[in-house]
Amino acid sequence: MNGSATFKPREVPNVIKPGLHSYNRGRRLDSHPARHRIVRYVRTFLFVVGLCGIAYYGYALSDQYVYQTYENWAFDQKIAGRDVTFSDYVRQRTPFGFLAGAQTPVAKVSESPAAGSATTQVHPQEGAVLGRVEISRLNLSAIVREGVDEKTLSRAVGHLPYTAMPGQQGNFAIAAHRDTLFRVLKDIQKGDHVTFQSETGTYTYQVVSTTIVRPSDLSVVRPQGADKLLTMITCYPFYYVGSAPKRFIVRAELIGNVRTGGVT
Repeated sequence: MNGSATFKPREVPNVIKPGLHSYNRGRRLDSHPARHRIVRYVRTFLFVVGLCGIAYYGYALSDQYVYQTYENWAFDQKIAGRDVTFSDYVRQRTPFGFLAGAQTPVAKVSESPAAGSATTQVHPQEGAVLGRVEISRLNLSAIVREGVDEKTLSRAVGHLPYTAMPGQQGNFAIAAHRDTLFRVLKDIQKGDHVTFQSETGTYTYQVVSTTIVRPSDLSVVRPQGADKLLTMITCYPFYYVGSAPKRFIVRAELIGNVRTGGVT
């Protein structure tokens, strides 16, 4: 045997003790099992709290959506002269109408003539063409029809049936969708002229104010003494996704009219 050779001891393989398998080695060798148990409990608690938070957030969003959707629908019905309830909404706008029972007659909301009005206003039939509204600065020119039902507003500007007619004492109120005909109202300014042309004449109004109101605020369409007003209504915000929660109101006063056959 060569004397320069060195002796190398035989390597002993790492033998795992019985019971220390890979799936429970950490548990068996853990020197603080109680601490890790508390961590697991805290982790589970936080997970449950997170699920509850998500569930509550979803409930809040859905509750807000249902409320806003119903209020917007109810407002649209009110300005159309119809008195409705939540049961009417469920019956007409959801697939659960059978739960609301039979259809009940819908009452009409009537407005008494303004104080000092000499005659009772006569309104045309629903859907009839009243004329054309124009705002030259905003390049708006749109046909106005009687009524504010969905079919009318999908094609034209609608006149609120129980409000005054153009040029008459009272409040001539019209409405249209914010994403179609009345989108230009986002750029309306005080002093702008709004012209309404009909078979009886041409009426010029001047914008005096703009306001933002809740859907349930119907004071904006009521008469203001002996004034001859024009009120334009659309949803707000203009770029809101879904059923907008508020209304954008443009108020204008009559400054002149040219009736067919002469100036008054």
